[in-house]
Amino acid sequence: MKDDKTMVKEAASVAIGAVLGSSGDINSTLSSLEKSIAKNMDTKEELSVQQGAADGLSIAARLQPGIFRTHEGLFLINSALKMAMSGSQRVQFSYNDFLWIALDVENGEAGLNEYLEHAYLEEAKKMKAIFSKVLVKIKAVNDDD
Repeated sequence: MKDDKTMVKEAASVAIGAVLGSSGDINSTLSSLEKSIAKNMDTKEELSVQQGAADGLSIAARLQPGIFRTHEGLFLINSALKMAMSGSQRVQFSYNDFLWIALDVENGEAGLNEYLEHAYLEEAKKMKAIFSKVLVKIKAVNDDD
């Protein structure tokens, strides 16, 4: 992910999510990849790279359900929350999709409640707001986009 080409960074962001999701030792892999993933979630990155990071996180959330509702996944889901509330609308949509998958919105509020057990007050307030105003209105996330 040290390449300067936007297309390479975008593809690497998606691929790193698949690596994370396929890991047999998810917590160790998460801690070693966290900084690389977060770097591509920076609003200074190209929009396609930011979206690639969201897509990669979505893949990881599908392959390892619940990982982002743990203490170990808190940093990345909070970073995604920040991205879902700022920047380009296209980027916001990508991170809303990730949050929908990560919090298992399709099956109610249990995923949100798991997240809230680990979240700090400020993030908890923001996540509750985005959950009730945005995420519950999403019917399904199409992984083919």
